Amino acid sequence: MKAAAQPGIRSVAEAFLTLLKKRGIDFLYVGAGTDTAPIVEAYARAGDDAQEYPRPIVCAHENLAMGMAHGYYMVTGLPQAVMLHVSVGTANALCGVMNAARGQAPMLFAAGRTPLFEHGRLGARDIEIHWGQELFDQAGMVRELVKWEYELRDGIQLQEVVDRALATSMSEPRGPVYLTLPREVLAAPAENVEPHAPPGLPSPPAPDAGAVERLARALAKAREPVIMCTASGADPRTVAALAGLCDRFGIGVGEARPRYVNAPSRHPLHMGYERGPIFEWADALLFLEADVPWIPGKAAPADTAFVAHAGTDPIFSRYPIRGHRCDLAITTTACALIEALGSALHACGALDSAPQRRHRLAARAQAIARDRAQRMARDRERGGPISKAFLSECIDAVRPADAIVVNEYSAVRECFSFVDPGCYFLHPDASGLGWGYPAALGAKQAMPHRTVIAVMGDGAYLFANPAVCHHASAMHGLPVVAVVFNNGGWEAVHKSTMGIYPSSHAADYARSHAKANGMAPLCSLDPMPDFERYVEASGGVGLRVTERAELEGALRRAIAIARDEGRQVLVNVLGRG
Repeated sequence: MKAAAQPGIRSVAEAFLTLLKKRGIDFLYVGAGTDTAPIVEAYARAGDDAQEYPRPIVCAHENLAMGMAHGYYMVTGLPQAVMLHVSVGTANALCGVMNAARGQAPMLFAAGRTPLFEHGRLGARDIEIHWGQELFDQAGMVRELVKWEYELRDGIQLQEVVDRALATSMSEPRGPVYLTLPREVLAAPAENVEPHAPPGLPSPPAPDAGAVERLARALAKAREPVIMCTASGADPRTVAALAGLCDRFGIGVGEARPRYVNAPSRHPLHMGYERGPIFEWADALLFLEADVPWIPGKAAPADTAFVAHAGTDPIFSRYPIRGHRCDLAITTTACALIEALGSALHACGALDSAPQRRHRLAARAQAIARDRAQRMARDRERGGPISKAFLSECIDAVRPADAIVVNEYSAVRECFSFVDPGCYFLHPDASGLGWGYPAALGAKQAMPHRTVIAVMGDGAYLFANPAVCHHASAMHGLPVVAVVFNNGGWEAVHKSTMGIYPSSHAADYARSHAKANGMAPLCSLDPMPDFERYVEASGGVGLRVTERAELEGALRRAIAIARDEGRQVLVNVLGRG
């Protein structure tokens, strides 16, 4: 005998929304389509009682929905849910799925499925696209990137399916999962929907004691050991813990293309952000949550250096090829490793030699800081067009201490001084363009009382579908400060070409074609739109900056407008280099 439906719940769509809310999902990022009809009906029927469901966040493009969910998770650590439109919506979301996968961002990515039946069921096919949009294997588009995928076959299995999706997404290493929802199933009467307790999550990986002991001995006997971090700061608890460990035992800390605040910028043993110079002298290296610890063609640790990798998946097994040298790999969370390593270092007598190491490494850190300050001073003295370094210095000078900076390419990390975790986020290494602005909107939704600054290149801004982002900012009351570094083209493509062909036809072309904005073929985007008009179309404020002397004042004004007036702002910064 089938169990009776929960009172007040009629359809599987209603049961799905109720269950998401009970599982802690407060927002549902939605790109609606014909498949969403039962979801639309559920919200309409709920009316004022819709607080029993996640709050729907309407997103006019799939990239926006995925980016906002990613940004919300980024600053809260809570899994998110997205629902998009069948095969076509899934296709549009693919860059967002890849960013979430490489950024280890857990989310339940649900998509409708073309109706299963041609007639005879509530929700069966009723318009032409229901034939044209169907694929033999819709999930095949995302299968390589998600941790799990499934199709809901019947409402009777709803809880088991949703709970498995969320548990899989949140287990380490975290990541997105994919669930398809046929329209007939969502429209069907609800059965067995009385929620039971969710299953417990698997315990996070803990480091092997023998491996930690080996690592501790290598760091203790090293003359100048360094811990290099990329994404350990995804867990805010690790920032102070790592700083304390390095200070106590005389270990340097560096950040290799950091995606988070992994260590306080002003830590006395902070070795900066350039890997090559560190590799010249470091004799023991621990790479902590670093998917690309170094680029072999540019720099690598010395052959005599001890090299260890640690993380929830220290070999990044989902990357098809990754051949970085490894003397020791430890599967663990960063937080667990730091705690265990402290005890192991103490046990092997590392405190005895800590003062000497600390003295040597502090001298190196001071030299690195002096060199960085001199380079910034030379950039200021040189003047000319606004550079990325100058823009970054100005943002750092005016941002509130608790501001959140979301960076897609144009902010120079070494120009910022962050102390607390959760203040800085960089795009994942997949670099599916258009991540930054949507992620900043999601971060603002999660932290409405904090200033959120999205720093983007002009190409990244265009890829974000700016009209949609500004529309979402106005619709959902998310006054983000968007700063666009506008150099008229895809500088990353230009630099990549010049790196491979430094003396070439491409270089000659860049020098001789003024209309190309000093860039190689296919790289210039001139003539650029007046970006500030995009934000004005959605009721925001657009500012245009062409001179260095104007920049800091414009940024202060932008932050004040967003904070005091609750209006979104875009600062269009025309620069170079």
